[in-house]
Amino acid sequence: MTTTTTTADAGHAAAATTGHHPPHRNPEEMMGLPLPNGKLAMWFFLVTEIMFFTALIGTYGILRNSVPVGHDVLKWPAPHDVHLDEFIGAFNTFVLIASSLTVVLAHYAAGHGNFKRATMYIGITTALGLLFLLVKAYEYNSKFQHDILPGHMGELLPGVGRQRERQFHQVGMQYLERVRGQLEKHLKEHSGGKGEGWTKADFDADDKATLAAFELHGNMLGKQVENEQTKEVTSYTPPLSPAEVGGEVNHLLHKYPDKLHLSPAIPYGNMWASCYFAMTGFHALHVLGGIVIFVIVLAIGLRGKMGPQHVGMLEITGLYWHFVDIVWIFLFPLLYLV
Repeated sequence: MTTTTTTADAGHAAAATTGHHPPHRNPEEMMGLPLPNGKLAMWFFLVTEIMFFTALIGTYGILRNSVPVGHDVLKWPAPHDVHLDEFIGAFNTFVLIASSLTVVLAHYAAGHGNFKRATMYIGITTALGLLFLLVKAYEYNSKFQHDILPGHMGELLPGVGRQRERQFHQVGMQYLERVRGQLEKHLKEHSGGKGEGWTKADFDADDKATLAAFELHGNMLGKQVENEQTKEVTSYTPPLSPAEVGGEVNHLLHKYPDKLHLSPAIPYGNMWASCYFAMTGFHALHVLGGIVIFVIVLAIGLRGKMGPQHVGMLEITGLYWHFVDIVWIFLFPLLYLV
């Protein structure tokens, strides 16, 4: 009787004799994680990003809720106090949500082999991302124009109490120096270049804003009246305190919003500005990073080189972009609405 030995049987027999298993086993036994390495790496990266922005937003929440409630003057800045426009924030939110939709459509089109349409949607996504940054640059420019920057604003207003004025004496003196320098710059520009020793005759009588700035500058220095004959001081008005200067500056900014450029006095304004620029600045950098990737993908598509091998890249980039959008959805109500 003849026995036929197959190659597989020989392999199993050899494995039994030597103790070594053949290189190929059941596919289920050789599987790793059920997702590509690139997607796994992106999820790990997003976990670190979640922790980063959670720390920023959590810090903002702690600082904001540490402010005592019920005080008429010392309260957290409202959006209109720091020149935040809710409509602009809502518009930027819509822009990012629309860009999330277009990146999904790009991935869908690429997955179905329509790479020209995928390239078109990537171009729209890139344009929307750039539009978001342009709007944010417009908002930043407004902050610079109104000097709503960390360390630039006054923290005190009339009614805060003498104890708090003493507590913030050094910060208040720095604010006085800043406002005095801004006033002197304005007065010099509107007096034909004359420096110090100004009188009302040096300015246009119809320029109410400059005359008000001249009056404030004099009040900051204090005033004394002398007897013309004896040269003795008959009366003396002390200089304004930092809180009083802050109140006067805010009044002038409200009355002449486009003519005077002075640092406002906003309680907790410097802390707010630090949080605002930290959160929105880092978010804008993430938007810029996503745009750089989209530009690379767009260049590949415009050259006609986009193919099935780029579908996974689009999916991973889309994951990152969705995360950037979600972060902004948290920032928008925290900064613009509450």
